[in-house]
Amino acid sequence: MIRIGHNPNTNMLPMFHFLPKEHPHLTSVTAEPTGHNAMLAKGQIDMAPISAFSYGEHWQDYLILPNLSVSTKGRVGSILLFSKVPLENLDGLTVALTDMSATSVNLTKILLHRFYGVFPKYVTLPSNLDDMFRQADAALLIADSAIRAAQAKPNCLIYDLGAEWLKQTGHSMTYAVWAFPKKLLPQQAEEIKNVYHLLLEAKSKALNRMEDVVQACQVMLGGTSDFWKDYFTQFHYDLDPGLLSGLHQYLDLCYEEELLPSRPIIERWPEE
Repeated sequence: MIRIGHNPNTNMLPMFHFLPKEHPHLTSVTAEPTGHNAMLAKGQIDMAPISAFSYGEHWQDYLILPNLSVSTKGRVGSILLFSKVPLENLDGLTVALTDMSATSVNLTKILLHRFYGVFPKYVTLPSNLDDMFRQADAALLIADSAIRAAQAKPNCLIYDLGAEWLKQTGHSMTYAVWAFPKKLLPQQAEEIKNVYHLLLEAKSKALNRMEDVVQACQVMLGGTSDFWKDYFTQFHYDLDPGLLSGLHQYLDLCYEEELLPSRPIIERWPEE
């Protein structure tokens, strides 16, 4: 039995909508990305779609499943920095960071420090834009919290960090990868491979039946079917060479900006 992390946000529905809820090879544990990051590190689950940054923290201990990720080549629509001032004016001001993400938090720091040359003060707060704006001049929200906040049309500037990353680096951005601890391989290689194929099958079915995914999103958050169809057009759930190049770039810059203690090497299993 493989204990996998289940991410309940809409951007992950193409991975989970058609994944069996009950199966002899797996059991699911629901949490936000930072929860899965911590649980995988503590051995409380065996596999999860963790933050790309968390893989960078544990690259010597983890392996990545091929052909699975949450990535975009440009805008993402649900990783948004809401700001009272233009980004270049944030130096010395306060930026509130969501407590739900590691990849996006560090992506924000890379963009602000390296490309805009600004060094704000950071606070980490629950994902509520009004509360964050009471304490900060800008606020990072991700996933469904970001979508809800943007739909409310707040009176501020909104920066899509996927679009900012592409503009500054020319690369795609990978936000999450499916990872598991290397130490599981000697005893559970076949189980891991079986679950991996279940994930690939669920993803393939969802991408061929996106109308079902869109309807589920409407039930969860409302919005029109056109909104959700457009939302999913920018997502990539594989991990092709172009996406791997963007992931390398992100992890390298995390290391160069001293956000990671070592330069990560990306290792995948099973080899295909």
